[in-house]
Amino acid sequence: MDPPLWALARELARKEKQIKEFKRRMRFKGTLIEKAVTKKGNLLLKLRKGEETATFLILQSHKERYALAQQLLLGAALSAAGIPRFRALICTQLKRIKAVDESRQTLLG
Repeated sequence: MDPPLWALARELARKEKQIKEFKRRMRFKGTLIEKAVTKKGNLLLKLRKGEETATFLILQSHKERYALAQQLLLGAALSAAGIPRFRALICTQLKRIKAVDESRQTLLG
């Protein structure tokens, strides 16, 4: 049986780890400009918003996202989130959106 202080410290460390992982996720809204298939059959989606581009990898094992990505046409507006892994952004969320907002966030001084 763990002392209460150890249990509390372990729980706080677990929550902090979860928060840090969520902050590392890249979120991107843009239009689909390129769709490709890798050697192993996974999908690569390239999104663009203004001058910025992002490439997301959708694994075959993620059935719902993979099926949605196969149906997409070039020029579709998308919202995607991904976790950076070895030379790729693994897609964790993929949604169709109605339109891409071209506004930008700025810091007020």
